[in-house]
Amino acid sequence: MAVLLWVAAGWLMNSHLSTWRAVQRQQGQLEAREFDYRRRQFRRRMQSSAMLGLVGIGMLTGGLLKVFGAPPLVVVVFWIGVMLFVVWLGLLAVADMVSTRYYFSRLKQNYVVEEARLQAELRRLKRTRGNGQADAPHRKKGKGPQAPEHSPD
Repeated sequence: MAVLLWVAAGWLMNSHLSTWRAVQRQQGQLEAREFDYRRRQFRRRMQSSAMLGLVGIGMLTGGLLKVFGAPPLVVVVFWIGVMLFVVWLGLLAVADMVSTRYYFSRLKQNYVVEEARLQAELRRLKRTRGNGQADAPHRKKGKGPQAPEHSPD
């Protein structure tokens, strides 16, 4: 299990590094807010992956402590330390989820506002005729040109 955690941690760290390099190549095209979000996300995820590898090392070391007959107090303190690493790993995961949700909900809100603005602009443009004049208020929509009414004599 410890080896599996090391392999997973190594693969995740490699994946995070390649993603970060891609973000750095696009730095000039990204808004400052998005680049900052990506930078903080990279730090959190690298730290989480490294902690996962350390938990794997802790599992292997904890097993060796029992084999070599370490005093029970040392074993207990060691496993408490490993559990603290696991708790920290969980907190980093929760922080990543909250940060991602907040960032993307803010993006969605900005897109909704922009869509509303564009819809209003579209409605305004549809109300204007080709010559830039607004429809006359006395014309009824959808009935074409109005003929003058004649009274029978």
